[in-house]
Amino acid sequence: MKKHSLILSILCIAFSLKAHAQVSIDSLLAHAAKQWAGFPMESIYLQTSKDTYETGEDLWFKAYQLDAQSFGLSDKSKTLYLQMISPKDSVVWQEKYPVENGIVSGHVYVDEKLSEGDYSLQAYTKHSFYQNDTTGIISARKVKIVKNIAHLATSEAIKDSTFRFEVFPEGGNLVSGIPTQLAFKATDGKGNPVFIEGTIYQDDEVLNRLKSVHNGMGSVLFTPYHDKAYKIVLSNGKSYLLPKIHPAGMVLRLTKQDKKQLSFLVSQSNNLPNQEVYLVGQMRGMVCCMAKGVLKDNLKISIPTDNFFYQGIAEFTLFDTSMQPIAERLVYVHPEKKLYITAEPKKKSYAIREKTSIKIKVTDNEGKPIRANLGISVYDQAYNNPANPTNIVSYSYMSSQIRGKIYDPTYYFDERNNGRTEGMELLLLTQGWRRYVWGMKQPTYPGKPFLNDEIKGIQTLKSKKKSEQNQRTEQLIQISGAEGNSLFIWADSTGRFTVGTEVMKGLRGGYVYLKPMLSKEFKPILELTDYFPLIDSMKRYRPDYYPIANLSQSKNKQELDLPVISSDSTILLNEVTVTAKGYRPFRDKMMGRLDSLAKIVNNAYVCTTCNYLINYKTDYSAHHNEFGHCPAKGRKQPINGEKYEIAKFKYYKDNFFMVEDRQTIIYQGPLFTEEELLRMNNLWRTKSYYPVREFYQPDETDMQLSIPDARNTLLWQPSIITDEKGEATVSFYCSDVNTGFLGVVEGVDGSGLLGNTNCEFRVIRK
Repeated sequence: MKKHSLILSILCIAFSLKAHAQVSIDSLLAHAAKQWAGFPMESIYLQTSKDTYETGEDLWFKAYQLDAQSFGLSDKSKTLYLQMISPKDSVVWQEKYPVENGIVSGHVYVDEKLSEGDYSLQAYTKHSFYQNDTTGIISARKVKIVKNIAHLATSEAIKDSTFRFEVFPEGGNLVSGIPTQLAFKATDGKGNPVFIEGTIYQDDEVLNRLKSVHNGMGSVLFTPYHDKAYKIVLSNGKSYLLPKIHPAGMVLRLTKQDKKQLSFLVSQSNNLPNQEVYLVGQMRGMVCCMAKGVLKDNLKISIPTDNFFYQGIAEFTLFDTSMQPIAERLVYVHPEKKLYITAEPKKKSYAIREKTSIKIKVTDNEGKPIRANLGISVYDQAYNNPANPTNIVSYSYMSSQIRGKIYDPTYYFDERNNGRTEGMELLLLTQGWRRYVWGMKQPTYPGKPFLNDEIKGIQTLKSKKKSEQNQRTEQLIQISGAEGNSLFIWADSTGRFTVGTEVMKGLRGGYVYLKPMLSKEFKPILELTDYFPLIDSMKRYRPDYYPIANLSQSKNKQELDLPVISSDSTILLNEVTVTAKGYRPFRDKMMGRLDSLAKIVNNAYVCTTCNYLINYKTDYSAHHNEFGHCPAKGRKQPINGEKYEIAKFKYYKDNFFMVEDRQTIIYQGPLFTEEELLRMNNLWRTKSYYPVREFYQPDETDMQLSIPDARNTLLWQPSIITDEKGEATVSFYCSDVNTGFLGVVEGVDGSGLLGNTNCEFRVIRK
């Protein structure tokens, strides 16, 4: 076979192409750009104060709103929608939080009634979760919830009888007569790796031996022929046929990779004519480079890695002369482009209640100091969950970019692991799914935002006459917060209105209350959009997917016993028991005030002259004293739980009367539902931003108290900004818990560099 080699330098989409070819490649890139525009523009990473929580605890989180392409902080969306999903796939928490310069610092209460299990925090913003996007990965983080950490069952690997074996020809296809790298992967039903050994047979003769070398993955180089029969027989006795071998075609192989350059070899069958081919490299939808050459038998293409500005997975697609995608190769580039963070405790061990500090330093890969936005948590190592490893680097650069489940994604970013580069190569060779799809013949289904940062609604008037009188007239609406503070907005001539994010921040407290400033004769009605049910409806069209395969699983499982919210936002109850003891739901200040007001205007009262309870029961509403009619000189409000007398009188002529019935009752004032209170006061309400909560951090005076200090989270500081030297120091007090503590630091520089680190120390009782 005659071979022809040509070394091509990369040209950043600035080739001197033939006119028709240029039009074709431009059309291809334009179509690709249009497809990418329909994908979400933001990615959300959730950092939590620890991995495991006991029921009744506070869960603190920090959300990083990142640009989907550069991973710089994004300011496009202004509101974060957060849900916590139970192991039964029910919503047990949902709130909204304001986004400030791409960052959210928030709180979730872990209800005491929650059952044990793995829960999922899921985050959505206007530009991270699109309508019609059925393939996107939902931004999520798993947390483990237990009743008592001391009783936590020891996690252990659970064997799964399901066995899955897959093969992946490099580039996509096996072509007769062309050497090909064949990658393979073996997993169980939960995505955990399975070590395998086996043999490739050609016409029942041994051709090659194979065995997994990293997490159930491996590869072998061989030359297939379409007139031969191939199969793989594993040591467990299972046998598999190889994918279809094409009699003619092209193959793309990565032959060499270093920090400066990627070397590819493009080969085609010797019976095919010479043709122009194009190799396009892109990262997260950004076309970074393109090479063109004439392919005879073999064509070498050399691409400088400088064309890729960021760390991450680069996708190389080979196109033939007719602009059809022929082969694809994933390559990881620039692993060194990140934040290098160090976190050093002042000492390695401390006495209980001793003050300590951690010094943080951040640099880039060249050692230059970096100003960074960091979050740090220091907590008892018992609350760490090694079965669910994740951090901002592994999530953003890998877990959010590829579809398959990944066993221990943090492994590939830990510089202490010598085999991580080879492992990364095998991981990318065994990925059979990509979000980004080429091809001008494929229809474009652009996603579009459906969430809103603001609260939007419309006011309609039921009174037809009044409605006609007020057409094309702006109407005033009062907006009140849960604390009772209020302001006014206008509805336009069509009745539409918007409560902006700045107003929502000013009235932050859980709910906002809206009151039309029109008399009841207009019969105004407000319609408000609740986006959480819309989120739930969109999720139905997304596959249930979490990118990390659990490294281990607990043996014990408990059934969920908390009333939870279903996908249509209704409350699901396992059982309802009615007892004589009344239950008074918690109400914020606004609802409490409405409840009190309703009781004040209640018609029932106690006459201060005769002490009879009036207007409490039908026909039992008369005054009485020993000498005739009661003068009724005063009245007072009845008290719940107190005893009062009520009487029924019969009156005759000349003001004569007699008592028909007299009763002693225990007064119970009217109980109104929240919906009744809202309608009584012509109010509507909707969720606004969840209230601000402060993480408790004791001071020196607190540490002098004799009260036991059982804090397992010593520090949660979500907003640390390093100085011009890239440094910051945090100080805190140890608790009475004498054990090992873990410090976790993660963060961004705002322009696309991400980083994380851990540190450890002990607290001892001296």
